[in-house]
Formats: sequence, C-alpha cells, structure tokens
Amino acid sequence: MGGGRQHYRIIGQRAVQIPLVLLVVSVLVFWLVQVVPGDPGRNALGPYATLDQVQAWNAERGLDGPLVARYLAWLGGFATGDWGTSLVYGDPVVGLVLERLLNSFALGLFAFAILVPVALGLGVLQARTEGSRTDRALTVLLMSLASVPEFVVGVVLLIVFALLLPVLPIQSGAGVGEGFLPQLRAMTLPAITLALGYVSVVARMTRTGVVETTGSQFYRTAVVKGVRGPALFGGHVARNALIPTVSLLGVYLGALLGGSAVVETLFGYPGLGELLVTATQEKDIFVLEAGVMITGLVALTALLLTDIAFTLIDPRVRYARKD
Repeated sequence: MGGGRQHYRIIGQRAVQIPLVLLVVSVLVFWLVQVVPGDPGRNALGPYATLDQVQAWNAERGLDGPLVARYLAWLGGFATGDWGTSLVYGDPVVGLVLERLLNSFALGLFAFAILVPVALGLGVLQARTEGSRTDRALTVLLMSLASVPEFVVGVVLLIVFALLLPVLPIQSGAGVGEGFLPQLRAMTLPAITLALGYVSVVARMTRTGVVETTGSQFYRTAVVKGVRGPALFGGHVARNALIPTVSLLGVYLGALLGGSAVVETLFGYPGLGELLVTATQEKDIFVLEAGVMITGLVALTALLLTDIAFTLIDPRVRYARKD
C-alpha cells in the first residue's frame, strides 16, 4: 500500500473513531457533573437565596428537567455551534473556550519548543557518553526531575526567577495579550515548568534508541563504508532511533496544547486548563463540557498527526498491511 493511501486510511479510521470517543467522553462528563455534590443555582445566588429562587435560576438556564433531555439539548446545541452561556462569567461559551484555547495553544507550543531540543540533546549526549560520569550524572538529574511534581518545580522557579532574581513576572495573566515580548515573558516560567515535566522520559527514550541503533549491524556497516558526520547520524541513526520518541512527543504535544490545569492555575495563566478548574469548582456544566470536548479533540488530532508522521519515518509501518 502506498504512503498516500496509508495516510488516507488512517485519516478515515480516525474520522470515525474520534467522534465516537468524544461522544462517550461527553456522556461521562455530563453524568459526573450531575452526581457531584453542589448546585449551580446555589453557587451563583449564595446561601441566603430561597429554594424557589434557586430552582427558578436553574430553570431559566435549562438546568432542570430529565437528565437525558438536558444532555440531548446540550449535544444538539453543541453540534450546531450553540455552546450555551457560561454560568459563572455570563459570556457565550464558544468565545470563552476558544479564547482560552488559543492561550493554551501558545503556551503549549512554547513549552514544546523548549522540550524537543533539550530532551533530544540530553538523550543524544547520554548515548554518546554511555557509561561515563556525564551519562550517570545526567541520569541522576533526570530521575530527580521526574520524581518532583510539576507544581513543586513551578514554585521553585517562581522563588528563583520572580522573587530572588525578579526578572520574570509572578503572575502570567498580566502579560497575555499585551504584545509579543510581554506575552513571551509571561509564558516563560509556566512553559519551562511544563517542559521539565516531560523532558526526563523523552531524553531517556532518546538515549535508549540511539544506543540501540549505534550498536546495530547496519550502523557498523555504514561506518565501515566510510559514512561519517551528519550523514551518518541523520541517515542511519536519527531515522531509526527517534521512531518511539516521535510517537511519545505526539502524545505530549496533545497534552501540552490542551492546557495544564496545575501549571496554569499556579502561574495565574488564563488558559483552558485554568478555565476548566473554575468550571469544575462552580459546576459550570456548559463550559466544562465544551472545554473537555475541545481538549479531547486536540489530543486525538495530535495522535492522528503522530500516526501519519510515524508512517513517514518508519517504512515497516507504511507497508504493515501489505505484509
């Protein structure tokens, strides 16, 4: 099967699978929000509102009636572009979610741009110095980094670069939308925090891939034939060693672009993750459902692109069905 047909087949499969997965996720989220304690009307009106006032508030926003009927009404509106109105902010959900998604996209891409060269560079360095003190020191460093939760890493970065060395802002929200450089400064600490959360695994997988590839027969044959330098690494090492790493990076890219609740909340960054935290606390069902659907769509699309990239890199995957 040719590469183009293989890509069309993958896209066709995902075009069927992605809506089904999102439909199941939407049902689960809608049901979970109903069983979690709390009442949106009570949250909005406060503890001194009467029961009639709370029920009237809920009825005005379509929050009463049978669960199935409410879900179908929401699903129909979502499919036609009417995502409802936020119960907390009072704004249309579609504009609110997409605005936050763009912020999370920018942050995720920045973090990914930091993650890829750092992780691949460390992995290759470890492989090239396998068994040396440098390799062992980097292994200990990366293992230590992997064992620390990202909110701890974020707090340490805040103390060092926002308090002791006040070169970056504590709160990232102030710089968002104020131009390229202010936004870049605002995203620097949360982006580094996000990247450091993934760098250990990617570097480790890169190291393993490079070590295995440089120990293979075809690598030794290329060396015997006189292949050296970039031609040796690019043509014989990177293409084979980075296959599992590319797959992993695709999964991480989807996670980064969808927003991080912990990091965005810690730095006060107005992204989709921070919005979903507020929506969950306040039972803002319309924002929560739309946010989860968009986050899931981003992650699944990233997986689709990863599958396509995988077939481009690895010929064995491209001709798997033919064999």
